Amino acid sequence: MINWRSIKEVGHPMDSNKSYLVTNGKDISTTNVSIYSGTKKFNKWTGDENTYEDNQCCSGTPMFDLIPTHWCPTDEINLPQ
Repeated sequence: MINWRSIKEVGHPMDSNKSYLVTNGKDISTTNVSIYSGTKKFNKWTGDENTYEDNQCCSGTPMFDLIPTHWCPTDEINLPQ
């Protein structure tokens, strides 16, 4: 079972060392987060190694276009053994 956190109720995750499973109620993805240094406030969802880049060649700006409503740290997901 996934323990989803509602962004509306608890806010955004604040640990940039973790990855997150996120959903908008229709689609699902994994992502990391960016935190403003100094203020320790949520900056943006950054996507993960599978996020496409806005560039024809390489090394473009990562474009994570899902707008999540809920999140869960991936390290909390119990996988079957």
